[in-house]
Amino acid sequence: METNLFYICQNIKIMEPQINFIALLIASIIPLVMGFIYYHPSIMGNTWMAANGFNKTTMVPPKPVMYLLAFVCSFLLAFFMWGWVTGAGGIDKFQVEDPIDHHSYVTFQHGVAHGFIFSLTVLLPIFITMKIFEMRSWKWAFVNWGYWGITVILMCGILSAWR
Repeated sequence: METNLFYICQNIKIMEPQINFIALLIASIIPLVMGFIYYHPSIMGNTWMAANGFNKTTMVPPKPVMYLLAFVCSFLLAFFMWGWVTGAGGIDKFQVEDPIDHHSYVTFQHGVAHGFIFSLTVLLPIFITMKIFEMRSWKWAFVNWGYWGITVILMCGILSAWR
């Protein structure tokens, strides 16, 4: 055990983060695409409207500037998720491959695991806390958590696989 740890510590090289901006942009589009799919009336849209007290006559179509703002926010989220899933290293040998087990961390599945953990440990507590203090329904909390959970899982999968 000491030999392996010694080997790792001797061979650590500090590297500048290498960001794949195309992957970051693709990951930034995922929340918008997922929103169109997930909140479609035939999937979760009607449930979401009911949980919020909306109906089709009271819904106002979003203005184009809202999509631009949503994309900017998605980019910020994608940038955070990139750091979360890659350790902000991107290509550092010890963040890409385990020197002992020779397991590659540059996989979609690795990102999915990160997204799932983030969904359970960050998003779920946020939505439950909002449900409690905003006196929202459990349906509201789980519909929105479902959307964001799937979204960050996909984002992390892409950002991990496409470093």
